[in-house]
Amino acid sequence: MALKNFLHKLTASVEELDEDQGRDLCTTRPGVVAISEVVPRQPSTIVGEISSVRVVTKAGGAPWLEVTVSDGSGKLVAMWTGRREIAGIKSGQRLVVTGRASASGPGGRLQVLNPRYELL
Repeated sequence: MALKNFLHKLTASVEELDEDQGRDLCTTRPGVVAISEVVPRQPSTIVGEISSVRVVTKAGGAPWLEVTVSDGSGKLVAMWTGRREIAGIKSGQRLVVTGRASASGPGGRLQVLNPRYELL
């Protein structure tokens, strides 16, 4: 088994290795579900890595911080209203996000509004 894992690490692409690592993160923390298993409008906790961070502003409106989190099984967007930045939130950072996800936007992407979070 160890040889099989070693050969996989040598031959797999960087993306595959990142997905494997994301899945491993999900299994090491109790109460955490994979993003692909999140049920919309139900409280859930996910662990993942931030793949992108952006500040969204509308004319005359308050800004919000939008963070895309990936765990190897899918992606989820965490949004904090009225924020331009949060200390420690940057691409590549791992975090735990807890909240109620809802499917919205094109393709029904999962979004969590003002979730609780913990930096890892």
